[in-house]
Order: sequence, then structure tokens, then C-alpha cells
Amino acid sequence: MASESFPYNRFLGEFQELAHGRPDGPALRDSVRDHAAPGEEKLVRYLRSGCALAVTGSPVRDALSNELIGVLELHTDGEWFWYSDLTHYVERYHVPLDETFVDHARAHHWTPPKLSAEDLIQIGDTLDAALDAEDDGDTHGLTS
Repeated sequence: MASESFPYNRFLGEFQELAHGRPDGPALRDSVRDHAAPGEEKLVRYLRSGCALAVTGSPVRDALSNELIGVLELHTDGEWFWYSDLTHYVERYHVPLDETFVDHARAHHWTPPKLSAEDLIQIGDTLDAALDAEDDGDTHGLTS
């Protein structure tokens, strides 16, 4: 479950080329590697196993090849957040992720914690409140 202090800086893969990325985020094209990092398959499995916090009907395409990836979902393990297309970029382009997150996934033996419906509702409500505060000009670190 998420800690009492909401992890505002724990969104992964906010690449500037993505519609759901950040303009000041890293460049996806600059993050592409030609080989997998050790343990990448475990990391991909972890990303795929995160709980879906929000599911859209919006198709998402690969920002580099324009191929259809699937529908866009927001995943979480209760502490970190990532969109479903991130798994594709890690698996296909070997995009490295924040080492703090990789250490976190390793510490959980590459298996995200099981979150209850109540956990997901609380996390979603907290995220909504944080985004509402951002809209009111009180970012609480969401844009820093």
C-alpha cells in the first residue's frame, strides 16, 4: 500500500515524446539501448504484473515505430506508477529505468505486492486529490 506521504516523484517513463509524458521529461530516443540490461526480463515481468489503477479505451502507439501497442493503462505497485506502454519500451528498446525503482522491484523479489480494491481506491483518491491541487496551482512536487 502507498505510504502516508504520497510519492509524487514516483512516475516512471515520462518521456517527452509520449502524449502522457512530460515536456521536461527525458527523451525516449536518447534512452534506447541496443542490448538488454542484466535481469531485464524480471523487470519486464514486474511491470506487467503491476495493478491497473486506471484503464482507458485509448489506443497507444509506439512513439518510435507507430505500431499499435495496446490500450493505455496506469499501473502501480502501491509506491510507483507507470503507464502500460513503458513495458513495451523496456522490452523492445531496452530503455533503462530509475535505479531506485529497480532496487525496489528487486527487494520485492520481482513480484509487485498484491493490492486490494480498497488499496487501489485509496491510492486513486490520493492521486486525484494531488492532481486537483496541481490544477489549483499547488503542485506539491508533481511538476518539479
